[in-house]
Amino acid sequence: MQIKAGFSLIEVMIANTMLLILVAGFANITEKTIEQMQLRKQKSELASQLDKWTLAKLNDTLIPGSYQENVTLSGQNAELHWQISLVEPKLKTLFFQVKSSDAVPKVLAQWRTARKTP
Repeated sequence: MQIKAGFSLIEVMIANTMLLILVAGFANITEKTIEQMQLRKQKSELASQLDKWTLAKLNDTLIPGSYQENVTLSGQNAELHWQISLVEPKLKTLFFQVKSSDAVPKVLAQWRTARKTP
């Protein structure tokens, strides 16, 4: 009686199926990780740009009214809207809104800040 060494066809198929499941799971995890890294980078760029815009407007002469300018956000054209309101004689509030420049604009971000004037 002779014993053959090796694996049966069913064992090889089961091993291949398990390997395929592991590779698919790893690919899914890798894809999600890359998406999260890109989203984190976009959020960081947005926060940095919002800070720059806010500081630039706060350092300008704050005349009450509504304003708008075209800006670039994450490589795409957008519109920056801001409104300056006088709350008290020495307190002005600024309301900012960034909208996409699509046919139907979407609000991408909005925030408020205030500044006391001398």
